[in-house]
Amino acid sequence: MFHLEPLHTPTLALVLGLVLFTASGIMTLVGLTQRTYRGYWWWTVAQWANTISAVALLFKDAHPVMLPVSVLLSLQWPLTMLGGMRRFYVRSNLPTEPWVDYFLLFIGFSGWMWVWLANPDDVGARVAVFSLVNICGYLYCAWIVSCIRDWRQSVYLKVILFFLLGGAIFQVPRMLTGMASWGMTVHDTSLIQLPSAMLGLVIGVMFSVYMCLLLTYERTEHDLRESHRQLRVLADFDMLTQVPNRRHFNEIASQTMRLCSPGSASLMLFDIDHFKQINDEFGHGAGDEALKLVAGGARKMLRSRDLLGRIGGDEFIALLPETSVNDALHVADRMVRHVDTERLALQQAPLSLSFGVVQVMPGESLPEATHRADQALFEAKRQGRSRAVAAEATDGEAVFTSTRPFGMSTH
Repeated sequence: MFHLEPLHTPTLALVLGLVLFTASGIMTLVGLTQRTYRGYWWWTVAQWANTISAVALLFKDAHPVMLPVSVLLSLQWPLTMLGGMRRFYVRSNLPTEPWVDYFLLFIGFSGWMWVWLANPDDVGARVAVFSLVNICGYLYCAWIVSCIRDWRQSVYLKVILFFLLGGAIFQVPRMLTGMASWGMTVHDTSLIQLPSAMLGLVIGVMFSVYMCLLLTYERTEHDLRESHRQLRVLADFDMLTQVPNRRHFNEIASQTMRLCSPGSASLMLFDIDHFKQINDEFGHGAGDEALKLVAGGARKMLRSRDLLGRIGGDEFIALLPETSVNDALHVADRMVRHVDTERLALQQAPLSLSFGVVQVMPGESLPEATHRADQALFEAKRQGRSRAVAAEATDGEAVFTSTRPFGMSTH
């Protein structure tokens, strides 16, 4: 039969210190070489404080004052980690203020100090109080973490929550053992240095380091996705008018045309009459406001399935699925009336719009339909502007079939 000798607690404390030093070094190295976020250095400080706690424990026999130093630095760990969480998730509306964390640490450590000073040889009392304070700290931190806005969406926050609850449960047997020995003079201090507790601390620290790094990488991944989304918006939309640019409009309009019944969609090309004069007489700011006014009015008059885009300068394009040319002319009429009403309300410079409207023919591509609409728009300009001209295709040539004048102001 083999007889297993009990683990040598000073050796375990030394190993614990080395593991904590390694974990703290990793956190520091990542913080110095990688992108981190608010709260990360709080987590790093918590790990270094735990490392110092283990080192102080090695010298407690020669220097008794090292024992309360070790206890204080050990008790701070969950609350300092929580301080990092508060800053990492700064937008979460948590139920307590940060000062409550420090107050709880002060109360817990003061209770332990009172027991220690009352009877330094009552190891059971010290262990019971230490474990009880740890249990309260873990449960308090678990409660705060459960109030973080993102915890339901973040797998890592859920794991941290269960870890904190597990840490509280892990301390219960040790607290009961200490309570059973309360009031007894115990010269063997191994009770407070239980190997299982020390090994549990090693596992907990390594787990927390791993979770902190995962939370940091999760935030980095989220920021990268958000940056990609913003870049996609910048690439697809005109920032001034908030409508699709030429490239993106062509993409989505071509897809929409393939889904529409052949020959059922109408295409409108329109621009602001004498736009250069608006810029010259009233400034480019007035020109920008005019573009935003027209784009906003067009969005309000179009249906959710209609597509609007800015294809350059003051020129806009709209694809109206399942819409006849006559209906498109009515849309243009409502659009110019709405824009004129808004313009008067905002006391902006006078402007008018011209439209070229075509029915997309079966088998006709978007560039071909756009070319015919451009010809109709040119005809609207030739006829005096502030009007909509409809065109049909006959043998590849645009035939202008109707003209609808508008009563908007022109220069």
